[in-house]
Amino acid sequence: MIERIHQLISRCERLLNKVAAVMLFAIMLVVVCDVFLRYFFNSPLSWSYELISLYLMVGLFFFALSDTLNHNGHVSVDILHNYMPTPLRHLAECVAYGFASLVFIGIFYMSIIRTYESFIGGDVMAGGIAWPTWVSYAAVPIGCGLMLVRMLFRFVGHGLSLVQSRSVIALPPVAGTEETL
Repeated sequence: MIERIHQLISRCERLLNKVAAVMLFAIMLVVVCDVFLRYFFNSPLSWSYELISLYLMVGLFFFALSDTLNHNGHVSVDILHNYMPTPLRHLAECVAYGFASLVFIGIFYMSIIRTYESFIGGDVMAGGIAWPTWVSYAAVPIGCGLMLVRMLFRFVGHGLSLVQSRSVIALPPVAGTEETL
């Protein structure tokens, strides 16, 4: 059951990660076009900054958030993990994911409210093009929501590992213990 849930979450993360990769590629294309038009034709794209900063960078960050956690790519402090027995490491992970989940529940809830209010209010970005802001705000609950699901999965997995006295889910690697090629 745990493995099936992990696979489902991972599929969602891979999908959002692919969307983030497309956004990164779009950023590169828009910047290259903007620079080319600016320096060769003295006619830059007036909308490039808003598109990149309002939509593409926000989506890129939040859509890659959970997959980065899945691959243990976020910054972590593991100074004491070399000296901790496995059950204590599971306890530390469980407590950390429990508290982090509480924070992300708040972020998720507030971002849904912000997105909804922006959508209902018809909020737009002031500028040459009236970019709707709710689209940008929607990336936050999508990315943070999946991150919350991943953290709750790990919270439960490490809790089950404590109760069952065996590793139900893998512990993250400790820095400095990786094998070199």
